Amino acid sequence: MNRSLLYHVSQMVVGGGLVMIAVSNFLSGNPDGVRLSISSVLMIVGGVGVLIGNGYHVLTGNVDRVELGPVSIWLSVVAAILILLAGVLQLLLLLG
Repeated sequence: MNRSLLYHVSQMVVGGGLVMIAVSNFLSGNPDGVRLSISSVLMIVGGVGVLIGNGYHVLTGNVDRVELGPVSIWLSVVAAILILLAGVLQLLLLLG
């Protein structure tokens, strides 16, 4: 298994999770519209940046620069799973 690729993909999942949480924060605002907060804007900007940065590394095949141990890789994977679950649950609670 390519641990560097696993790390970059898990970071892309984290970026997507941040965007999902921020979008649900936007949509949970007033009944008339969205609630604009600086933290939600920064979460979207950061999440999209993480997605683009790691997506670029994955698409260009430049994933071998990461020198992390197995514990760091698996902590990154677990964190990605948790933030993805948090984002999905928050969107489901908002829509349901």
